[in-house]
Amino acid sequence: MKKLSAVIFMTAVLFISGCSSDKNLTLEALKETYPDNFGKPVEDTLSESEQEALGLPSELAFTPEEVKAASQEQETEVTYSSDSEKEVLVLTKFNPENNIKTAEEQVTLDSGSVAGIKRGDASVIFEWYDSEDNVIYQFQYTSGDDEKRLEEALEMVNSI
Repeated sequence: MKKLSAVIFMTAVLFISGCSSDKNLTLEALKETYPDNFGKPVEDTLSESEQEALGLPSELAFTPEEVKAASQEQETEVTYSSDSEKEVLVLTKFNPENNIKTAEEQVTLDSGSVAGIKRGDASVIFEWYDSEDNVIYQFQYTSGDDEKRLEEALEMVNSI
């Protein structure tokens, strides 16, 4: 009976781990996995300290098929997209002027920062200031699942 329980437990663990994102989402892993679309733009335009301050979530609610980065004038945009309708866009603004607006809906993140939330028809946007790195993060999650969208987005935002 104990052997059967152990086998069932191990099967469940393997099944659950197979359902989660299998991509490593660290800066170095993204540079290696997506050298042209992510690595080159990041390395060519950002200093090492800016690369470390990029808003890269360590968890996603889906497995990305493609990750792209684009930088221009103190802003870097990283897009994670899947074959389904799910997509994450993270905009990092370096050395921002104090131009963050107060949103009607707000939430305190695990980091202690307060993020404004704006809900759209198919997406939710979070925006917050990180005083330690002197950056503003804007995080947009597009998903067709209205019921789970906010919860999934909040989990990903908290992983940044």
